[in-house]
Amino acid sequence: MIRPFGKVFPTSNMASGSSKGSLYQFQRLPYNPATPRRRISPLERIWVTLKRVFYFVQFLFKSIPIWIQLFWEWLNPPPPKNIAGWNALVTGGSNGIGHATCLELAKFGCNVIIADVDVDNGEKLVQELRKYRVKAVFYKVDVAEYDAIVELERKIERDIGHVDILVNNAGLIPFLVPDEYSPENIRRMVNVNLMSHFWTINVFLPGMYRRRRGHIVGLSSRTAYIPTGYMRNYLTTKYGIRGFMEDLHDEIWRAGFEGQVVTTTVFPSIFNTRKESMDHFLTLPGYAQMEFPQPEVVGRTIVRGIRTNQRKLFVPDFFKPWQLALFEDLPREITRLLYRELFKG
Repeated sequence: MIRPFGKVFPTSNMASGSSKGSLYQFQRLPYNPATPRRRISPLERIWVTLKRVFYFVQFLFKSIPIWIQLFWEWLNPPPPKNIAGWNALVTGGSNGIGHATCLELAKFGCNVIIADVDVDNGEKLVQELRKYRVKAVFYKVDVAEYDAIVELERKIERDIGHVDILVNNAGLIPFLVPDEYSPENIRRMVNVNLMSHFWTINVFLPGMYRRRRGHIVGLSSRTAYIPTGYMRNYLTTKYGIRGFMEDLHDEIWRAGFEGQVVTTTVFPSIFNTRKESMDHFLTLPGYAQMEFPQPEVVGRTIVRGIRTNQRKLFVPDFFKPWQLALFEDLPREITRLLYRELFKG
């Protein structure tokens, strides 16, 4: 158990899959209403408000040295961290962005563990990676299955040792099959794209805490800031990853491991990956005039983000996350007008 700030954070039963209670059984219990709280008087409410205003003024003063430090670090960034000899697990590493990320990690001396269902391309990639004189192994794994991730950890401990860098890249992209909205395909997309993050974190995060070293990368999408109206299932999973990684970042801080276990969330735009999906994108209004960069661009950016401990990064980085965060809260009439103007045929 980790006990930072007087709070208890369980770690021992995360990877075991054990549970101390069933939510389904809890739902079947009679509803137990909470005891009504005492009403706060108007004078108390005013006093509480005044205290909050005072605390906010304190915050403004206390934040000044932090802003100065951040500005100084922006002008004088620290050198990239050395990841040579680290063990990196890349889910969905056989092809596309995962493939490019594996190669880029190997260039910096990382040992690479590939977890994918594509055996042929995964084993070919292992041979490519070994040319960089690093350890490289492939495991056939369906990341949608929790038990498969637990078994993967056992194999990694046997063959490599442990995982220092976890790149949750495995994912299904839109328009791969005609009936994407069937219950079976919706379930599959949610399990691969989103639930796999829960399983890998449950399994590998406790070890990072014990060793006080780790880096976790989650691949979201720029569509987690800008919905398109074409990809409801896919966007749901990518919005989920965005929220998952945001709270994981603060969970690590509260557990007392900030700076030792680091998170990076990647928001790529559309890249030239699977032909089936790209062919469909080209039929959408305005997309035929778009340029789709190659996955190598994302791979290079991901590894640069790992080495510089970036919390969020867009690929390409023409826009910054804070700019699109403002964009999301504009009136929908404004964002739709912008979208129509930018994506004219």
